[in-house]
Amino acid sequence: MTRTSVYPSVLIFGGPGSGKGTQGAIVGQMANLVHLAMGDIFRGLDKKSDIGQEFLSYSTKGQLVPDELTIRVFHRHVNQRIERDEIDLGYHTLILDGIPRTTEQVKLLEDIIEVKRIVYLVMRDKDALVARLIARAAKSDRPDDADREVILNRIEVFERETAPVLDAYPKKLVARVNADQPPLAVLRDVAECLIDCISPRI
Repeated sequence: MTRTSVYPSVLIFGGPGSGKGTQGAIVGQMANLVHLAMGDIFRGLDKKSDIGQEFLSYSTKGQLVPDELTIRVFHRHVNQRIERDEIDLGYHTLILDGIPRTTEQVKLLEDIIEVKRIVYLVMRDKDALVARLIARAAKSDRPDDADREVILNRIEVFERETAPVLDAYPKKLVARVNADQPPLAVLRDVAECLIDCISPRI
């Protein structure tokens, strides 16, 4: 298998309820794409391992995981999957969901990932977004996620924190997708964004 030290990657951004996780998971089903959600990687850590214990020392206190630890966990996860022949960097492009989340993480990833495209799922209809999140909270039996003011604050925080990360990359890499559309229409537009940046691999 062909192996390289840099991970070919597509970054997928989207606020709460934008469908980021759904779209990333669907696109990641393509043969030469692998969806990696940072939240899933954290949850999959062996809590008895040294790095798992280090993660728990922050997460159990409700603290944000430091950028350096986040990148270390990510790098370790990808390398383990490369060693298990689940990822071949000569064939696969990684769809990264939830990383990088800060400008410091952008810096720490400079020598680790090669960003091919940044897909930004934008929802301009805030009322529709709030309604979607409230409905999702009801289905998941999470009433704490169904408060309108809390939801609007989460959206504002995301937009405030995401803007600097997007600005850290060349504008030509960023493709904005209208996430107010039905899921299949969003998927169509996401696929169009990726066609010209991910070369066919056999």
